[in-house]
Amino acid sequence: MGSRSETDDGRGQSILDLVEDWYQIPALLLVVGAMFAFRMQSYSNFIRDGEVFFSGNDAWYHYRSTMYTVQNWPSTMPFDPWTGFPYGTFAGQFGTLYDQIVATVALIVGLGSPSPELVAKTLLVAPAVAGALAVIPVYFIGKRLAGRLSGLFGAVVLMLLPGSFLNRTLVGVADHNAVEPLVMALGVAGLVVALQKAEETMPVWEVIREELFERREVDTLSEPLKWSLFAGFLVGIYIWTWPPGVVLVGIVGVFLLVKIPSDVVNERTPEPTAFAVATSMFVVAVMALISLEITSFSTNDPSLLQPGAALSVAVAAVFFSWLARVWESTNLDTNLYPVAVAGIAVVGIGVLAILPIGVVDSIANNLLRIVGFSAGATARTIGEAQPFIAPSTLQRYGVEAAGRISIEYGLTFFTGLAAAVWLHTRPLVKRGSTRAYGYVAGALAVIALIFLVPAIPGGIESVTGVDEQVAGLLIVSALIVGSTFLADYDADKLFLVVWAVFITSMAFTQVRFNYYLAIVVAVFNAYLFGQILSWVDLDVSAREAVDDIDGYQVLAVVASILLILGPALAVPITVGNTQTSPAWQSAQNNGPGAVTVWDESLEWMQGNTPEEGNLGGAGNAEQMQYYGTYERTDDFEYPEGAYGVMSWWDYGHWITVEGERVPNANPFQQGATSAANFLLAPNETQSEEVLTSQSTEGDQTRYVMVDWQMATPGSKFGAPTVFYDAEENVSRDDFVRTLYRFDDENEGQFVGTTSVRTQRFYNSTMTKLYYYHGSAQTPSPIVVDWEDRQVQTGGGEAVTVPANPQGEGTFVQTFDNMSAAESYVEEDDSAQIGGVGQYPAERVEALEHYRLAHVSDTSAANSILRTTGREAQIAGINPQATVPSNPAWVKTFERVPGATVEGSGAPANTNVTAQVELRIPNTNSTFAYTQRAETDENGNFEMTLPYSTAGYDEYGPENGYTNVSVRATSPYTISSPGTFENGSIVTYQSNLSVSEGDVNGDDDGTVSVELERTEQELQIGGGSGDSESTDESGSTDGSDGSTSDTQSSLSDSAVQTDVARAN
Repeated sequence: MGSRSETDDGRGQSILDLVEDWYQIPALLLVVGAMFAFRMQSYSNFIRDGEVFFSGNDAWYHYRSTMYTVQNWPSTMPFDPWTGFPYGTFAGQFGTLYDQIVATVALIVGLGSPSPELVAKTLLVAPAVAGALAVIPVYFIGKRLAGRLSGLFGAVVLMLLPGSFLNRTLVGVADHNAVEPLVMALGVAGLVVALQKAEETMPVWEVIREELFERREVDTLSEPLKWSLFAGFLVGIYIWTWPPGVVLVGIVGVFLLVKIPSDVVNERTPEPTAFAVATSMFVVAVMALISLEITSFSTNDPSLLQPGAALSVAVAAVFFSWLARVWESTNLDTNLYPVAVAGIAVVGIGVLAILPIGVVDSIANNLLRIVGFSAGATARTIGEAQPFIAPSTLQRYGVEAAGRISIEYGLTFFTGLAAAVWLHTRPLVKRGSTRAYGYVAGALAVIALIFLVPAIPGGIESVTGVDEQVAGLLIVSALIVGSTFLADYDADKLFLVVWAVFITSMAFTQVRFNYYLAIVVAVFNAYLFGQILSWVDLDVSAREAVDDIDGYQVLAVVASILLILGPALAVPITVGNTQTSPAWQSAQNNGPGAVTVWDESLEWMQGNTPEEGNLGGAGNAEQMQYYGTYERTDDFEYPEGAYGVMSWWDYGHWITVEGERVPNANPFQQGATSAANFLLAPNETQSEEVLTSQSTEGDQTRYVMVDWQMATPGSKFGAPTVFYDAEENVSRDDFVRTLYRFDDENEGQFVGTTSVRTQRFYNSTMTKLYYYHGSAQTPSPIVVDWEDRQVQTGGGEAVTVPANPQGEGTFVQTFDNMSAAESYVEEDDSAQIGGVGQYPAERVEALEHYRLAHVSDTSAANSILRTTGREAQIAGINPQATVPSNPAWVKTFERVPGATVEGSGAPANTNVTAQVELRIPNTNSTFAYTQRAETDENGNFEMTLPYSTAGYDEYGPENGYTNVSVRATSPYTISSPGTFENGSIVTYQSNLSVSEGDVNGDDDGTVSVELERTEQELQIGGGSGDSESTDESGSTDGSDGSTSDTQSSLSDSAVQTDVARAN
């Protein structure tokens, strides 16, 4: 019996040994598996009828880059003429290691010949794989800081985070953002280990000289050299994946400038740190040189900046460590060493600044852009580049800054911040001197004042001109640097603090960088958990913990876990007007989005428009190979027959990949300003000038695609107004006026804001296309009325705002005719005709060279209502009035030469109107195109018509033209206004057939028409017959018209009830 028990004990001890040695591996695999499972839940949402879709914009271009590498492995695309018409582009952040890895996996799985569908599915799951694998470097960093159990805790924190990191690593979100956190974390983990090994083995100059140059046998240097080389390799991988990752090199440089002076002041040798940094950064420089693409200093492309920055940091490490030896040998005051380092750094920057290479300006601009908190106006139009706690974001969530952070991180940001503070102040506390304690207390008090009393950084801004947030960051940074002169700091821990400061600044400057901050939060919570275990004496082996544990220790650990992981991560919470969801629930709400609707139009475009290079039957399609290899150039020479597709830049990659056509603007923001200038031009001539001013092929732009978001204030309409620069001092306010509504029945309580559209909005090319399909439009007798009111802001300041008239609950009035509406507006200078929905303030002239060719099957009516409905109710009108008569999601227009009509036989010095009815087959609806021209003293006139009425079957993609979907139901009617003569109504009119060849440019394009006089006896009490010409508003040209339909569309019982209540 005794022998049997002894054997059991031995076996039991062996099992505990195995658990003690290996428990972290199955636990880590479990976390990785759970993270991957979370992220793959919505996989089926991205497969539609066998076609693979992606989420967002950039993923589509990664697919194109990956397909190129599959077909040209391992090469990446050197230049792409299939985007950025008429110049082409080189996208340095695409076709990187990320695309090469995905292409390689697809080639392996596809046995060397993967189908496009397999490549797409491989890319589809890549972000989920990258997100799951990111816990591995987090675990290793946490383990190095505080042990294996702490590393696992950090991995669990990352697994449960529900915010940006999760959203960026879901299946389908196949942007490079998905892999960036993984490769950065790997680089940071490598640097942490390299710095630790260097401080453990102390590779000072004497050791380096002996082992590398004299004995040529590595002994003491083995570990630090190996890990430093490996760290450099990992950082190099990061830059190969994302060229702007050079920011990590900059972080290492700043760390170096803090650490070496700290070591000198504290009488420690800086050479171990210098060894690790110099070795790793030299490897980075070599790797960056290997991938060099351009010889300028660009952060976005593999340029001279990446190897130059890495080599500069490596040289600085060697130089400053040598300077430290010189300082020591000459017995100079060590307190002066930091001053010398700062002076040398300033001189170095000054020298670079005067060189004509622009490197300092480039670095400064990009640094402010990513860590300067205040993004530029154009950056704010990009959702991912907006500040994390921007006022508009806080208002949307109904929270303060702390609430916004809680939605993203629960309490983990705050616990991680506490851990970072403790990590950095711990050496000062351990030093135990009064000076150290005083510094800690003073620093914490200053930081508290900065956050609790915004007037302090605000005052600094008013005096120095430095942004108050940047000022706060500089003060905190100065306090961190100052503390390093009072105590010894481990290199790895100081590096993590510097890294955390930079990443936090980046995340608060641009919301997208929260996918990096998630890694920081997880790492510092790992450290915090290790400290908690230490404080309750559980930082021991698993066996010791099991054998000797008290109840209070269990309670303390469990309470800490619940506090850190409970709110928002494991348990939903309500913050402001937002209900959080755990990661596994949030991950279910993922899909490709609007691209599935755009695909309807892009599929039509691919099958019904000429191939690139074959417009007009040019026959040069072979010169525009879709996955061809092209030499890089600043201005690609497109062959005859190539053409561009104009739209807002958001949709450029969809047009390239799904439509296989060349967009003028793309999500690289290439062509964004030109697109804005075209879309918002106040007349057709100015739009044409935008195109003709672009290179030599700009006027070959053939199609324009507009969706409801571009044309709707409250959605994407505001973005082009930020980029627009064709006129000075033009902003969104020139297109949309904001009105305030107050409830006078309830002590003037603020109800909300609404918008009224100005005539500048209706004159914009984009509006003319989406709302009117290029047709002329006359105003209706609708008046928007407001008055100036003086109100107090929340801060007690008196301001004057345009608001609803006193005692009125609505801004909108309707009149029986235009004369009555115009009279009202003439007597009230705070009123305008129109401005609601598609109703303009003045007549909108027709477009002569743009015709509607196709609309998507999907209607945007509900989406428009969700966007404009609230404002419509505030204005006191029926929300349906804000929905256009044909609210297709996407509308595709063709830019055509048009048919020039030379007319005669009309009355002298009058207007003639051309009108044709056109049918949209997939929505089974019709609309009228109307254009007006003036006759001369002989009754002659000329106009250019963009719509044909015959000859459609003669043209199509096969002979270089468009197979238009939208077609006329009858010939044009050309007519003059009716006049009353001798008891009869007299008009001049004729029908005109316009062939497709005359419109699309294949034929001469000139057609003639002679109007004929028609006379009809006026019948008292009866209609005037069908011969009377009507204008686009449905009334005789020049008359006031009727408003019964308008009044009906502007009101309904729900709104009338709301108005009655307000009154």
